Amino acid sequence: MVEGETRVRLELPTGLRQFAGGKGSYEVRAATLADAIARLNEEFPGFAYRVLDDQGKMRRYVLVFVNEDPVAHLRPEDVRLKGGDTVHILPSVAGG
Repeated sequence: MVEGETRVRLELPTGLRQFAGGKGSYEVRAATLADAIARLNEEFPGFAYRVLDDQGKMRRYVLVFVNEDPVAHLRPEDVRLKGGDTVHILPSVAGG
C-alpha cells in the first residue's frame, strides 16, 4: 500500500461496466482519483481510455462525483480521496 491510500468505492453505470468486468461497484485503495482509475485500469486494461483523454484529464463527456461533489473539472491527480469515499463515474447521455 502506498502512503496516503485509503479504501474507496468506485460506482460505474451500465454503460461503463462492459469495460470493467461487468460489475457496477469496485473497492480500491487510492489516494487520488487518478490512483483509483489506475487501479481499475490495472485490472481491466483499457478502462482508463474510456474516461481519460490523452493528457490524463477527464474526458469532456464524463461526469465524476466524489460523494456528492462534482470533480470532473479538476485534474484527477488533484482530487484527494478519503477512506469511505464513493466515486461515481458517469458518461453523459445525449439523444432525444
